[in-house]
Amino acid sequence: MANPVTWFEIIGKDSAGLQKFYREVFGWKLTPPVADMGNYSMLEDHEPGIGGGIGEGDPRVTVYVESPDPQSLIDRATARGATVLMPLTTITPTTTIAMLRDPAGNTFGLIKANPRPRRTTARAKTTARKRTTARKKTAAKKTARRRTASRRSRRSR
Repeated sequence: MANPVTWFEIIGKDSAGLQKFYREVFGWKLTPPVADMGNYSMLEDHEPGIGGGIGEGDPRVTVYVESPDPQSLIDRATARGATVLMPLTTITPTTTIAMLRDPAGNTFGLIKANPRPRRTTARAKTTARKRTTARKKTAAKKTARRRTASRRSRRSR
């Protein structure tokens, strides 16, 4: 899907209370709050869902849409009535975001797509190994059939 939602934020006046609420209701595991980032905690072990964070500030829920070129989406959105709340800003070496308000007043974010490291799971390795083994067995069976057929044809001559 082009430009998927890959992050969310839940922000409110009592970040500790919100974090406790979501931990207790949904069983979410959260990182310890970072004071310098508005007591912001991030979800741990969120897969297969999207990542997100809970922090302190004016109450809002924001979804972040991922794009390899967020500036082009900012330009497209502002041309259609959106307001830039935070210009494209590098937060960490791997996180670049912008925040906008849509024409109805909803806050949304854009996040720059970063190449994700390819994950090789044990299951994928096992599956690949099984395929290779199966191919070898199939090739060995074909070779054995050809030899048997060749011997039979020599005998019948």
